[in-house]
Amino acid sequence: MAGKKKEKPSHSEIEQELKIQLSPRDLEKVFRTLKKKAIGKKVEHKYMPRAYYDTPDLELYRNAISVRMQYKPGKSGKIGGYEQTVKFDLPHGATVAKGAFFRKECKDMLKGHKPQLALISDTEGRAIARSFHNKKVIHIFTAAVERRSFELKSGGGKKRGIVEVAFDVGEIILDSNGRHYPFSEIEIEMVKGSAEAILAIEKKIRRIARSARVQPLSKAQQGSRLYRRTVHHKRRR
Repeated sequence: MAGKKKEKPSHSEIEQELKIQLSPRDLEKVFRTLKKKAIGKKVEHKYMPRAYYDTPDLELYRNAISVRMQYKPGKSGKIGGYEQTVKFDLPHGATVAKGAFFRKECKDMLKGHKPQLALISDTEGRAIARSFHNKKVIHIFTAAVERRSFELKSGGGKKRGIVEVAFDVGEIILDSNGRHYPFSEIEIEMVKGSAEAILAIEKKIRRIARSARVQPLSKAQQGSRLYRRTVHHKRRR
C-alpha cells in the first residue's frame, strides 16, 4: 500500500502498481541507485509473512480474487490482530500505466487468523466475494517477504507524480508440502499524480538492470499456480 496515512481497522483503496522481476543482484543495484533520490532519504524495512487462502480447487484464483491474512502487531503493550486483505481487479482505463495492476483492496482487522469473507466491510468487496461466504477455504501458501521501500518523485510536467518503490525478496512456501520458491521483485505503486510516473521509473530500472522484465503475475497468482502444478493436479490423479 502506498502512502503514509493512518490506517483504520477497516478500509478500502484503489491500487495501481507495476511489478518488475529481476535477479537478486540486479535488485540490489537498482536499490543502491534509486535510494539516493528517496523523498526525505527515508527507507522503510519490514518483514511481511502473508498467508494466502483459497478453496481446495482454487475457485477464488479462477475468479481473479485473492485473500490473504497478515498479523499486525499491537501498540502500547496490547496484543495485535490479523488483517484480512481481499483484492480484485478493476476495469482498466486510459489513466492506468501499461502492464500495471489496477485493483481494489479491502482490508479488515479480525480477531482470528482465518479469513471471514462475510465480514468484508467494503460493499463492493462483500458483493464480489458473496458466493464464497459459506465455502471452505484453506491455507494454500505463505509469501515470506523482506521489503524495503521508499517514495520517489518521477516524471515531469503533466507526467510527473510520486510513486512508492518496494524491493521484495523472499520465498513462496506451499503449506501442503513445504516446498520453497524464491523470488525477487520490485513493485512501483502510484501514490499521486500521473500514471506516466510509474513508467518513468520502469525505464530507469531497465537501464540499470539487464535482467529486469515486467512480472505479469501477482504473488497470489504465482503461489496459486505453483500450488496447482505441484499439489492440486496430483490430488486429482
